[in-house]
Amino acid sequence: MTTSEQQKQLLLQTDRMASLGQLAAGIAHELNNPIGYILSNLGSFQIYLAIFQQLIRLYQTQAQCLPGTAEFLQLQRQINELQQQENIDFLLKDCEDLLADSVAGAIRMKDLVLDLRRFSHPDHADMQPVALIPLLESTIRLARNEFKAHIQIERDFCENGPEVIAQAAALSQVFVNILLNAAQAIGPVQGNIRITVRQDDARVQIAIADSGPGIAQQHLQQIFEPFFTTKDVGKGTGLGLSICHTIVQQHGGELSVQPTSALGGAEFLLSLPQAPTDR
Repeated sequence: MTTSEQQKQLLLQTDRMASLGQLAAGIAHELNNPIGYILSNLGSFQIYLAIFQQLIRLYQTQAQCLPGTAEFLQLQRQINELQQQENIDFLLKDCEDLLADSVAGAIRMKDLVLDLRRFSHPDHADMQPVALIPLLESTIRLARNEFKAHIQIERDFCENGPEVIAQAAALSQVFVNILLNAAQAIGPVQGNIRITVRQDDARVQIAIADSGPGIAQQHLQQIFEPFFTTKDVGKGTGLGLSICHTIVQQHGGELSVQPTSALGGAEFLLSLPQAPTDR
């Protein structure tokens, strides 16, 4: 790898880490939620397990007694009282629900960790077919807390999820940057981000539109220039969209922006080579 290529890789990785830093609080929140209710569920399991152990011990003791004896009948009364007092049928059903919730939470954490690894790991792999829709969903999960409750993500995907020729981590970096810019443009007010995916001959078209204030006409020609930013001093490096433009070009694609969209804000348009279908 030449010095120039190494510098480009370093710049891409630096921007990727900056994006992760911006997402860090949201990612921690996304991990903390399932961790919280899994720990709560485990606490309930501990209580339920003690009750089940007590019931099992009574059954084991009763099994050693002759049926009909005073000791056998006394143990049966204790078993009946414990079952009524603790509502064993409810506890068994609740165990099923707690287990299902815990498994769902663990899967959610596993998916987020995989998303993080996929996004943050330096991508030196060759271009290869990448399923676009799962990659978009992975990126949305990473950035989900940035949208909070006031930004609605609208999906308009084509039926047969296309594959594109790409490096997955690099392409995810493009989507993260555009989604974060859209969320910042919308700000704290109610808003929408619409992601549209369409297939067109041998290419895939992705449009990401937001309901923010849009981009001023005089900035359109500079939006992908290195270090150009309309953000306040200290709020942005001006490299994010420039890097996005470079990544898309390296993928044999095109990246452009329109000042207004159907939602009222800006719309970023990506065109990428579709993976051959006759592999």
